[in-house]
Amino acid sequence: MNQTIPQFGLYGEGRWIDHPDFVHIEDIAARSSHLGWHIKAHQHTQLVQLLLLKSGSVQLQLDTQTRFLEGCWGIIIPPGTVHSFRFAPQTDGRVLSISDALLGDEYANSAFVTTSGCLNFNGDDEEFSHLWQLITLLEHEFHHVKDHKNALIEHLLKAILVFVERHHTVNVAQRQTQDELTLQRLKSLVNTHLTDHWKLTDYATQLNVSDKKLNRLTLQAYGKTVIQLTHEHLLMEAKRHLIYTQKSVEQIAYDLGFKDPGYFSRFFKRCENITPGQYRQQT
Repeated sequence: MNQTIPQFGLYGEGRWIDHPDFVHIEDIAARSSHLGWHIKAHQHTQLVQLLLLKSGSVQLQLDTQTRFLEGCWGIIIPPGTVHSFRFAPQTDGRVLSISDALLGDEYANSAFVTTSGCLNFNGDDEEFSHLWQLITLLEHEFHHVKDHKNALIEHLLKAILVFVERHHTVNVAQRQTQDELTLQRLKSLVNTHLTDHWKLTDYATQLNVSDKKLNRLTLQAYGKTVIQLTHEHLLMEAKRHLIYTQKSVEQIAYDLGFKDPGYFSRFFKRCENITPGQYRQQT
């Protein structure tokens, strides 16, 4: 039996092969209709995906969260997010897949491509219409060989990202403060060094701030200390493996950087009030 969460470049096409210029767009029906409109749980390690629903509905799972969406929606799926879809038959929409390497510094660490989310375009017909036109133009260029094809696709892609970011961010025009940038960099470091079990001092040193200031920033922004945030991320990864793999609790503990599986079980129970094995049975 498969011991890992399925990882794909595109669903059903094997593991991701690094290609820095990768962009792909397709109709939702193209990949899901012959699968009973059901895409099983999987993840992409180096792809950001944007799903744009024009009509129909979907039962969506992002990690441990389940939502039902109907009508006009945008769905952002960052690299590493375990996700699955159960579409209503004849759902109309597009799936845009972008290599994270292609995003560049301008978007690679932006909140709207590093945090999964659902953008409600119901009631905002004009904004959705403009975004849909851009997606349609990009799809047309993608499937035809014409002069300056790559350049036009790049410009259309940037325009689409601007529309998504505009809808995702409440105050796009406001520039980030230094504290906000520090918190953004902290999120990236937590993701990178999660299984290294860094201490508060490690993060503070890397970010060139004091331990006290870094904890103050996270408490103000999230109501949690840095270590509480890292534990929250560790717990999420543990849940992913318990739900989506057949690995033993011991193997999951080692994969997450715990040297003692017993300590991992105590850590999980302290956070969830049940053991990892009990959590797996319940879910």
